[in-house]
Amino acid sequence: MIGWTAVVTALSVAVIALGLVVIAGGGLVLLRRLDALSSMVTRLVDTLDRDARPALDAVRRTADEASRMAVVVRSEAEAYAGTSKRLRGKVERFAGSLEERLLEFEMLLDVLHEEVEETVLDVAALLRTTRRGSGVARALKRVVLGRRK
Repeated sequence: MIGWTAVVTALSVAVIALGLVVIAGGGLVLLRRLDALSSMVTRLVDTLDRDARPALDAVRRTADEASRMAVVVRSEAEAYAGTSKRLRGKVERFAGSLEERLLEFEMLLDVLHEEVEETVLDVAALLRTTRRGSGVARALKRVVLGRRK
């Protein structure tokens, strides 16, 4: 007769074997699904690579063009800054020269004003003297000619 321990051991081994078969079957199902999922992911990556490559190339070309444009803009800005600096220097020199000439012109006007003023005073004095002289000449004429007015 077989002992109860042998029966329990045989049943336990059978349950463990059945569990291992179920686990192996589940593993096989899982592996098949993982293989299908892997194929889907591979196709997705291939599609993305095929579709995204032209877009990435366009982005690279655009970035290169932007770099070249930045260099051109920088050089133009530097050229404008240099021109502005030279022009500002010329304007400042012109303004200084103009200020000096205006001061000289002002001094000339002051001298001219003084000369005109002196001339006017001399003319007025001459006219006054001439009027007095004509008054004296009239008086002499009256005395000499004997006429009275």
